[in-house]
Amino acid sequence: MERLLLREEDFYEMLSFLVSSAYLMAQGEENEELYPSLRLIDAAKRLAKYALASGGLENEVWVKLFSVECEKGLNLMEIDKPAFTDFLSDSTFMLAKEMKRREDVS
Repeated sequence: MERLLLREEDFYEMLSFLVSSAYLMAQGEENEELYPSLRLIDAAKRLAKYALASGGLENEVWVKLFSVECEKGLNLMEIDKPAFTDFLSDSTFMLAKEMKRREDVS
């Protein structure tokens, strides 16, 4: 199995995104109750993008699908908040199924 390596540039980009997200949430810049979830899903999508770019994944198909679903979910936030909340539930289930599959394969 190949190792999944994160490029230094990607590391700093992700780190700055997470730290700035924490700062913005603490400052209350957005009073939107779903804003923290939006930022975390955006971070998950970015992490998936970096993992795909590394070329070291065993199952790129699932990660590509997850990334596409995250992109769709991010777009829902602006137009349909209940659908965004449903997306959060669905993405959690999607990830749980993949984690279970990976456990069963090991």
